[in-house]
Amino acid sequence: MAGPLSFYDKLYIRFFYLVRSWKYDLPENKAGWRSRRNQELRFQALAAIGDLQDQSLLDLGCGLGCLYGYLKGQGWRGQYTGIDILDFMVRGARARFPEARFEERDILRNPPDEKWDYVFVNGVFNHKVKDNWAWIESMVGRAFASARRGMAFTMLKKEPGWMDQDLFYADPLELEQKVTLWSGGKYKIVAGYLPEDMAAYLYR
Repeated sequence: MAGPLSFYDKLYIRFFYLVRSWKYDLPENKAGWRSRRNQELRFQALAAIGDLQDQSLLDLGCGLGCLYGYLKGQGWRGQYTGIDILDFMVRGARARFPEARFEERDILRNPPDEKWDYVFVNGVFNHKVKDNWAWIESMVGRAFASARRGMAFTMLKKEPGWMDQDLFYADPLELEQKVTLWSGGKYKIVAGYLPEDMAAYLYR
């Protein structure tokens, strides 16, 4: 597996969110989404992986804890852990949800010892870095190793037409080939909740 992100990749990601944290007031905009509805449609797609009630969840790239807030608003009960590499995001999440657990951690350099029932990664893989698929494979491998039941992640979908050159878009067929390998054939790919997005479920 490939190693962690390069120094320049991390610097770019940090700058991306710092600019938004200065520019915007709403948490969904600070986290890089156009609107709360845009963000929550992705949350809804992720949460459809299985019955999450009373399950333990790991939110990788948790940002300001928006997934936790969404799930609590839907009546979810269970154990939540949010992990992010950005210190200011973790501080912001703790301030918003002091009852929840948030950690600053790079899971590729410092992987957690514990496991959760489900692991989620939302929007993290939209960032364009030096070698996207190598990074995604490393992250998915580490995340899936921490999941007892399964993991779900979202990605932007490559299709004809306009695409933002600063973002990474995955070809759906290539994604399917990769998740087939990563999951040993126990997977599902979901689309249609947003025209530019897709979610992948990997099951134990």
